[in-house]
Amino acid sequence: MSAILLSILVAPPETFTWQGRTLSDMGRYGAPTFALFNGGLIVSGLLGVPFVWRLWLTSRNSVERLGVVLVTIAVVGMIGVGVFFLDHTVVYLDRSVHGVAAVTVFAAAPVASWVYGSGAALAGDGRVAVASFWLGNVHPLAWFIWLLTENDTANWVAVPEFVAAVALAVWIISLALTIRRRDDSEPDGPNR
Repeated sequence: MSAILLSILVAPPETFTWQGRTLSDMGRYGAPTFALFNGGLIVSGLLGVPFVWRLWLTSRNSVERLGVVLVTIAVVGMIGVGVFFLDHTVVYLDRSVHGVAAVTVFAAAPVASWVYGSGAALAGDGRVAVASFWLGNVHPLAWFIWLLTENDTANWVAVPEFVAAVALAVWIISLALTIRRRDDSEPDGPNR
């Protein structure tokens, strides 16, 4: 998330505007924010790998584990957005797969949140369940509002993308803090 924010702050108007561009335009091949934006996505995704492993180990039921699988898919999609940046076909591959990677993140993240939240509810963890459910709702709500209010779907795409990215980041941070709190409250240390 911090790489996206920093990219937004330093991107020149020909690279990024809220109205006329997507977030991925900051990672387009040749853009001044190319390395920052794509590198941030790749590094964040790679840092997500040990997180999802820890989340798997601390899962309390099969529904939470299914949510973790979906989080893993979203993390892989995030890495894919950075690796298969816009115009990657100029550098490698004949076919663009950037859109597939982006849709993977935006589709898997809210479903992961709902499924993991359902598992948390089954485990009696109402706080995580409610937070997961509502943060998962932010994604489709942002896209729905954008579709209702924008006549030209080529405009303002960065807004629902950014809202969804923030919701995902907040959810991941809240899960990390929850896992940490659980570890700290166990007398013998974390589950292994």
